Amino acid sequence: MASGIPRRLGAAVAAAVVTALTLTACASAAPESSGDDGEPVTGGDLVVAARSEPPQLNPLVDQMGGAHVLTPVVDSLVWDNGDGTYGTWLATDWEVSDDARVYTFTLRDDVTFHDGTPFDAEAVKVNFDYVADPANKSTGSVAKLGPTAEVLDEYTVRITLEQPESSFLTLIAAPYFGIVSPTQLLDDPDSLASTVVGTGPFVFDEWVKGQSISYVRNDDYDWGPEGTHEGAAYLDKITYRFLPEDQTRYNALLTGEADIVDYIAPEYAEEVKADDRYESDEFLLPGVGFTLHLNTRTAPFDDVNVRRALLTGIDREAIVKSATFGAYPVQEYLATTTPDYKTDLENVIEFDADAAGALLDEAGWTGTDADGYRTKDGERLSTTVPYADNDQLAQRTLEQVQIDAKELGFELVLQPVPAADFSQRLYTGEYGIMPSFQSEATGMQLWRLYGGDNVSDGSSIGSNASFLADAELDGILAQARASADPAARADFYGQAQELLPSLAPSIPLYSRARVVAWQPNVHGVAWDYAWPQPYLFDAWKN
Repeated sequence: MASGIPRRLGAAVAAAVVTALTLTACASAAPESSGDDGEPVTGGDLVVAARSEPPQLNPLVDQMGGAHVLTPVVDSLVWDNGDGTYGTWLATDWEVSDDARVYTFTLRDDVTFHDGTPFDAEAVKVNFDYVADPANKSTGSVAKLGPTAEVLDEYTVRITLEQPESSFLTLIAAPYFGIVSPTQLLDDPDSLASTVVGTGPFVFDEWVKGQSISYVRNDDYDWGPEGTHEGAAYLDKITYRFLPEDQTRYNALLTGEADIVDYIAPEYAEEVKADDRYESDEFLLPGVGFTLHLNTRTAPFDDVNVRRALLTGIDREAIVKSATFGAYPVQEYLATTTPDYKTDLENVIEFDADAAGALLDEAGWTGTDADGYRTKDGERLSTTVPYADNDQLAQRTLEQVQIDAKELGFELVLQPVPAADFSQRLYTGEYGIMPSFQSEATGMQLWRLYGGDNVSDGSSIGSNASFLADAELDGILAQARASADPAARADFYGQAQELLPSLAPSIPLYSRARVVAWQPNVHGVAWDYAWPQPYLFDAWKN
C-alpha cells in the first residue's frame, strides 16, 4: 500500500501535455498554505458556484448529479492519489487477494457519524449490503460487482466480489461510495432523498431546492485523508449555489458572489486563466469524455455499418474545436489521463466522408428524399438524440454533429429534455443516440459503458448506453478486470481500445477539462482524484 495526499490546486507538478491543453498531474507534497503569518485562518463561509443540482442526496444510489456536492459530508474508505496508489482514510490498511476478488480492510476505531453512531465494520457492511440489494437500484459499478461484506471483528471487514475487479479501490475511493450512517440506511432510508448523514468534516445544514445546499463544520472531526491537516476543517460553512448557466457562473466569479467557481465553461477558460485577479487550475478528466452512444438494439444502429458510417463520417476535430472554442482535445475511447490509456493506438478514428457514404450504401440506404436525407424501403435514415436542456455545451456540440450528419444524408432529431429526467432515458432505452460524459480514474470505464453484462434489463440498472454485447470485447474486459498485475491489465484494456472502433458502439468526441477558479483570499483547495473534483477540507479564507 502506498500513501499520498490531495494536491493543492495551482501547485507546481509534473505536467501532462495534451492537444490544445496543458494539464497538471498529482504531486507528493503537502498542500501549501499562505497568508499574513503563513498559517491557515479558522472561520469564514465559503460559497461555491456549482453547475448542477443533485436530484437527491444518496451517494450510494446517485452516481451522477449528487456526488459532486457531497464530498464535505461523507468520507471514503481510501483516498485515491490519482497515480495508481492509495492513501489511508477511514481504512488504515487493506489486503487484496491475488484474484482481485477479496478485499480485507482494517478500519479506524475513533470515527463517529454525525448522528452519534459509531463507525465500525458493521457500518461498512450495512453500506455494502445496501448497494448490493437490487431493490435500492444503485447505479454504480460497485453494485454490479455483487459485493458481499463479512464482519471479521469490530474493526475488520472483508468484501468478496462475485467477479474480479482490479480497480475496486478506485471505485470505493470516489464520493459516490461515501460511507453513510447505518442508522439512516436501516431506520430511515427515505430521508436520503433530502439529507445525508456521514462522517465527513462538515454536517448537512440546509437544502433550498433550486438554489443551494449548505454544510456546517463538524467540530469533532479528526480523521481526514492521509496528508491533510489534523483536526476539524478551517471553514465554518460551505454553501454550494446551483448556477447551471455558464455565463451566470462565470459572472459569479467576476462579481465576487462566489469564492470558488467550478466548471468554468470553455469559452471563458482562457480568459480566466490569464487573469491575475484570480487563482485557477484545471484537470483533464479521466475516463470516457463526451460521447454519443448509439443504441444498437434498434434500427438503424443495429447495423454495424451504419454505426461505422456515423463514426467516421463526422469531422470530430472540427466539431470539437467549434463547440469548445478549442479548449478541449478530441478523444478516442478513453481520455489520455485515464490509467490504462493506450498511448500507441493503431486503430485511431479518422474522418472519411467518402468511406462513410460507401458504408451507408452497403447498408442499403441508397435512396434520397425531398429533404436530401437517405432512405431505404421508403423510410428516412433518422434517429432521435435527447439531451439535458440545461447543458449548453452539449447543445452546441450536438448542433455541430447534426450539421455533419446531414451532409451524410442522416437526420438527427435533437430533443431537449428536463435535466432531472434525462438520465432516466438510459434505463428505458428511449433514444437513438444517448450523449453522456463519464469521469472515473480507471480503465474499468470501458466495461461500465461497453460490457455486455452491464446492460439495463428491467431488473438491474447498467450504464451500457449502447446496449452492446460482443463476446470478444467482453472476454478482453473480463481479463483486464481480473488482472492484478498493472502491466497485464493495461495490455488488455489496450486491446479493448483497439477493438472498439470496429464495433463502433459510440462516437467519442472530447475529453473535458474541469477548470476551477477562486478568489485570491481562498487557499488550500485540492483535487480529489477519484472523481476528480475540488476537495475543500484544507480550504480556508483570509
